[in-house]
Amino acid sequence: MRFDRIVFVCGDNTCLSMIAENVFINRYEGERLYVASRGIVVLFEEPCNPKAEAVLAKHGIEMVRTTSMEIRSGDITDSTLVIALKAKDRDRFCSRFPYATAYTLAVLADEQEDVWDPYGGTEEDYERCYEDIDRMIDKAIPVIKRMLANDDLDSSQLFEQEIMEDRQDDSFRM
Repeated sequence: MRFDRIVFVCGDNTCLSMIAENVFINRYEGERLYVASRGIVVLFEEPCNPKAEAVLAKHGIEMVRTTSMEIRSGDITDSTLVIALKAKDRDRFCSRFPYATAYTLAVLADEQEDVWDPYGGTEEDYERCYEDIDRMIDKAIPVIKRMLANDDLDSSQLFEQEIMEDRQDDSFRM
């Protein structure tokens, strides 16, 4: 399958997915691509977390959008690659949109742990989150480019890795 859109998702689209969207836009060099971020549950528009916005500014990244948006079925097409920042968010997303193609950023970056969630933390916690996302996006970009180009990337291996992580995660429940 060839992808021409990427949507980063997290729980409420006020921090993790917004940071990922903006870091990806800043780092990605390649063909034109629709990139967005959305929240799985957004009851009303909220501004981006000020600490997340500050850490992006500290690294010279200007935000493309500063208010949260909920994922809608219109955001997902056959050519959309959804990247969740945490496994639990991927699971919640997939329960709403079982037909979508979704991976965690950690799996695409071949890392064992999800992005650090700084919720309620210090500025240093938000910096750690940024560093996780920045590192994982840099590692994931070659994989994403292959998926965008529909090269011979065996996505079933990525899917199997996701399943194995779910089995190892004590918080995963059916």
